[in-house]
Amino acid sequence: MKLMPRQLRGFTLIELIMVIVITGIIASVVGVFIRQPVEGYMDLTRRAELVDAAESALRLMAREIRRALPNSVRISGGGTQIEMINTVQGARYRGSPPGNPANVLNFAIADNSFNVFGQLLPTGTLSGHNLVIYNLGIAGADAYSFDPVISTASNITITDDNTPPTAGEQTITLDDVPHQFAFQSPRQRVFLVDTAIGYTCNLGLGTLTRDTHAIGAAFAAGAMVTRHVTACTFTYAAGTAERAGLVTVALTLTDQGESINLLHQVHVDNVP
Repeated sequence: MKLMPRQLRGFTLIELIMVIVITGIIASVVGVFIRQPVEGYMDLTRRAELVDAAESALRLMAREIRRALPNSVRISGGGTQIEMINTVQGARYRGSPPGNPANVLNFAIADNSFNVFGQLLPTGTLSGHNLVIYNLGIAGADAYSFDPVISTASNITITDDNTPPTAGEQTITLDDVPHQFAFQSPRQRVFLVDTAIGYTCNLGLGTLTRDTHAIGAAFAAGAMVTRHVTACTFTYAAGTAERAGLVTVALTLTDQGESINLLHQVHVDNVP
């Protein structure tokens, strides 16, 4: 018996073109439905990144504003710069007996040693620090101007006082030169400070930067805090005897057409 040869069949060029056209139509239709969810996801991700960057910057500023020396917050640069003096620690100084008179801070003369209640810091010598008592942020009582409310001594020695009846206190000694503070604090508060902290919004560069500089000195080149800044305003309402001060920070970040606006307010303890 003679076998019939098998016929091999393929597809024609017309069939190939039809498949390509139909596949293209299906891809176009599917793309219309997929594009918007993908773009929405990308926009959402971008907004989330902007919010996270802005909130991180605001939290950092809020922590340092709350820690600022009373009456040291000030605004400059048309509301694009904020500055404050950093407080390392605070305590209450001994202003009256009992104990050795040498342990009492004397405001009538330049004094170089006095006691504070409790533990200010671990014992030792600190360099580059200053003591501040009753800073009011006004002429004659302004730490930035090195009025008599702030000591000029750069080295401060802290020792424990183990002699009754002042045992448990610490003795603060100004190593370089005695200092006569201008005013007594109604609450006997003394603050240990080191540097000034500044934040600058540069809308031309779209940046928010942070720097530390010597008290009373100009702003220095800062480290980057966040980018994409398109609007930034610092305002400060000074406190009174009845209420705390209030710092308001308005920050706008923009990236590829997506913008977020955050407003944050920080209460400032201005009791010196």
